[in-house]
Amino acid sequence: MKAFTFLFLTFISVLAAQDKPKDPFIKDKQAAPASKPAAASGSRGDAGVQSEPPKNISCFLETFTLSQADYAALLDAPDGQDKLHNHLLAAVKAGTAKLDGCHLMMTHPGTRSTLECVDELVYPTEWTAADRTGFQYPKAFEMRQLGDHFEFEPTLDDESGALNVSHQFSRDQLLGVRLFKADATLAGIPVMDLLVRNGTSTCRVIPGFPTLIATLKDAQPGGITLVFATMQVIALPAPKAPVGNGKGNLMLTARVISLDRTKGWELLKKHAMEGGACLAALKPLLASKEATLEHIATINIQSGVRAFLESGTLHTYGTEFSPPTANALVERNDDVKKAAADVRPEGLAGTTATESRSTGFRLEVEPSRSEDGALAEMTLAPEFVSMTGNLKDKNWSEHYPEIPLFSTQKITTGYSQVIGTTALVGTMNPPGDTGANEHKDEGRMWLLFMDVIPE
Repeated sequence: MKAFTFLFLTFISVLAAQDKPKDPFIKDKQAAPASKPAAASGSRGDAGVQSEPPKNISCFLETFTLSQADYAALLDAPDGQDKLHNHLLAAVKAGTAKLDGCHLMMTHPGTRSTLECVDELVYPTEWTAADRTGFQYPKAFEMRQLGDHFEFEPTLDDESGALNVSHQFSRDQLLGVRLFKADATLAGIPVMDLLVRNGTSTCRVIPGFPTLIATLKDAQPGGITLVFATMQVIALPAPKAPVGNGKGNLMLTARVISLDRTKGWELLKKHAMEGGACLAALKPLLASKEATLEHIATINIQSGVRAFLESGTLHTYGTEFSPPTANALVERNDDVKKAAADVRPEGLAGTTATESRSTGFRLEVEPSRSEDGALAEMTLAPEFVSMTGNLKDKNWSEHYPEIPLFSTQKITTGYSQVIGTTALVGTMNPPGDTGANEHKDEGRMWLLFMDVIPE
């Protein structure tokens, strides 16, 4: 009997068109690094030439949903192609379009990063043979992520200043559970009806210009979702003064702050590239309870060492099950010449194996400090996992196993940060309208900040 496991995506998955992407947690000793930490402090090479400061790439992702007819009308306008994003902003203000997603992530040039805001739907893929009443019991399971999943890998063209971006954005949704019947007179087995939406491509992007990277079918008839990405190249400034010899510990403090999506959207349009300014703008909202401090955690760490922090409960659940049995005759072959008949006793369903999943806030991080102590090359994977209840549906029999539904909010990325500053790493938003257990969009945004301070 097969066991099912929940896929724990600790590292970055592969886009369809590429073979060997760069994982920010894997150090490639043969390839030249995307950015050199010492450059930010104004170091000179062997020829005495001033090195360029390292750069980060910020990706601001917006999703707008409107009717197909309205989208066609915008395209057909005289300036429809050039001013599409501006027209969408006006449509949101007028109420004819909806901002239903807003994400942010920072990364190195040449590094593939991922963002997940998903519910993990576990569903049966194999069943036992039917008994005399037609009842079948699930034997094996698979998992599918529902919600927003985004991957991107930007490459900077130094001559033109443009970015070549490989990207994948998906937004899957559970439409419902229906019964599939091998015999129309029997109850049948539950199967999942899924709306699968995926846009995978590579395109050239001008920094600072909102670019349409994908269109997706909406769950509502006649609707369409437009996915816009605004990329920014962030050149890190040289520190104003030396920050020591680079041999001391680093104090890393991660803060996760949530607020209304629309307010967060407006905030990011002003301060997406300025972590300190964005955090300062949030403090009055925290004081007025318009924003919430969801998590704060500090790690004391040496340079070049991977640290792990976990805080939450351990949820244990069944992964292998024995199906119910009825009285029946079964063959038992003692040898090739003799066969006997045994009576299989009647039995109830049971659990034969379990696994455990950590819920709550979790942070995996590895900072590498430059020789002069000015910069930290950050590789990190913050995550928040919650258990939102067992799978529920009128077509899910009470005689089937309890299947937990986990929600995951996660970023996996790598970027450069000046030591002594606060960086806005990205968003860790809750899943939207996934359909699992009738999960609806909360309309909230979670912002992740990272302080890197020398001890």
